[in-house]
Amino acid sequence: MAVRHLFAAVSPAHAPDVDASVYAPLPPDPLVQSYRQLADVFHDILSEQSLDNLLERVADTLAELVPHDTLSIYQADEAQTVLIPVLARDTWADKIMSSRSEFGVGITGWAALHREPVRTNQAHLDPRTVTVPGTPEDEPEALIAVPLIARGLVKGTLNIYRLGEDASFSDDEFELACRFADAAALALDNAQIRARLEYQAQTDSLTGLYNHRYFHDRLRAELTRANRSRDAVAVLMLDIDDFKRVNDVHGHGWGDQVLTDLAELLRGALRGSDVVCRLGGEEFGVIMPSGDAGDALTLARRLTDELDDVEFGPAGRITISVGISQGPEHAMNPRELVACAEAAMMTAKARGKNQIVLFDEHSDERPDGKPISGRDVRSIAHMKMLQSLAGKLNRLNDMRQIGEVIADELRLLIDYHNCRVSVIEGDEVVPIAFRGELLSRSGERVDFPRSRIGEGITGHVAESAEPLLVANTLECEYAVMIPGTHMIEESQIAVPLRYGARVIGVVAISKLGVGQFDEDDVRLLEVLAGHASVALENARLYEAQRREADHLKALLEYTGAISEAETPDAIGAETVRAAARILGDKNCALWLPGDNGDFRIAAHTDYDADPALLATTIMAAIQGGLLLTQVRRDPEQLRLALDAARTVLHDARPPRRHTSHKRSDR
Repeated sequence: MAVRHLFAAVSPAHAPDVDASVYAPLPPDPLVQSYRQLADVFHDILSEQSLDNLLERVADTLAELVPHDTLSIYQADEAQTVLIPVLARDTWADKIMSSRSEFGVGITGWAALHREPVRTNQAHLDPRTVTVPGTPEDEPEALIAVPLIARGLVKGTLNIYRLGEDASFSDDEFELACRFADAAALALDNAQIRARLEYQAQTDSLTGLYNHRYFHDRLRAELTRANRSRDAVAVLMLDIDDFKRVNDVHGHGWGDQVLTDLAELLRGALRGSDVVCRLGGEEFGVIMPSGDAGDALTLARRLTDELDDVEFGPAGRITISVGISQGPEHAMNPRELVACAEAAMMTAKARGKNQIVLFDEHSDERPDGKPISGRDVRSIAHMKMLQSLAGKLNRLNDMRQIGEVIADELRLLIDYHNCRVSVIEGDEVVPIAFRGELLSRSGERVDFPRSRIGEGITGHVAESAEPLLVANTLECEYAVMIPGTHMIEESQIAVPLRYGARVIGVVAISKLGVGQFDEDDVRLLEVLAGHASVALENARLYEAQRREADHLKALLEYTGAISEAETPDAIGAETVRAAARILGDKNCALWLPGDNGDFRIAAHTDYDADPALLATTIMAAIQGGLLLTQVRRDPEQLRLALDAARTVLHDARPPRRHTSHKRSDR
């Protein structure tokens, strides 16, 4: 976001190199009070989750800061260079909301195109004016139109109006509106990012259908409604018959095309209230609110009839096996209702495929003719636990907490000795959660180390983006010994955390002994990794946006603080305090030249409590090139300054502590 006017309130008279006599107490200023109010509401605006609520909050807050008669907010579609109204508080709101404005057309379009705010106190006489169709022409009004710009992109425009021949906006009001627009632009951008991430988190990228997560969330809501209203909800599970042959014979490209075309056919065949989702691979699910088994059977027959007449490119005709269940008759909760539909679908496969089966007590056949095995029971348990895990992850926004929940919940699914969840930072794989025990040869606990991408099993998985099942790490070509630990036989699985095309981390588990894990465990970890990667990426984005909001809030508060500061010392104190906050509570010092050109520390944070830290800062400044003018000219002065700093360090350093060496990096 461009903070264009952030420091406009700092008068040139407040520059730190001006004589102290210039600083006189500032008289009470309504504008200063407005800046304080702006700083107070900034965080509230950024914390809004809903776009609709955000727009209302923006409008309410601006009405307090800059009183006006009417307001309009437009959202920009930069690709189409069109402004779309999203909020209007106006007598003619219905006309405004039904209009569109192109970039460059009208004052609003001019502001968006040129990325410049506009104040015109006689907007009705401005040659750029274009009247919204259906609203009065030549109505006397004053207008402020500010483009909402965040991350270099035009997100929309914010317009406020005062009506009447004598209506006008002052310079201070224009400035305040521009500042507020900067905050509103960032808040709008945050809301759009959250909405986009939420959409991506519940949408299948290939077909555009809702995904597995949305399917179960929606089914839970529909079952709750059906139980409460004594209604019904039907579920259809559909699986493409012999889809593997399509991929093997015609390639995965045509396989993807078949999935996409089938998704379109499903969309067209459903009722408006029905929901179709891609659950994974070639499996689809349909939820029919207020639908019973008869409605589901009718839909299934219509789908199979339509497929008889459709050619899917070189793959030709395809068939589907369909299983149907009805809630709450067959099951009272979503997991069991889906399991019923899946059992019916597997029975359809066993009966020769291209079948439709309604669940009943006899729907227990399998394509291989075998009864339900312990592995099937295990898979159902895994599915239930993964759904529970997804719900927990969706409520978290701290990356380390997410990692810890993944490790804890995974122990309920797979018996492991060690589990580690890592994220990629630059060219390193950094652990954020570890469960288990890693001991040195002497029996001391060892922290699991970072690794470089491509180094060790974890680094290899991060680089290759492929899961790895290792029966014995001692025989694995990618394994790297952690220094100081024992060489032991252990099994390991490492699975990449993929977000789109990017690998953002790795989850790995290990267990003493050879061959302790199997392919089912790998598949389970891959499904878990899908949930985890979305949660971790959302948390990463949330943290970045939170830091940006905190920084901007700190800058706004700093602006207000130094506008009230009466002395150079007060300005210096506020400056280092703001810098320390923005840099993450670092110790900061402000160096300014004196009358003779020598630099001195004019303000600092936390040095009074630690003389050694101050001396270290002096040494770092001298050695790093921030030398006093005389020291530069006189090597003896340099030697004396260093000796003095070393003396302070020696006297101030507590015994057996080396914090001063670490802090010198600051």
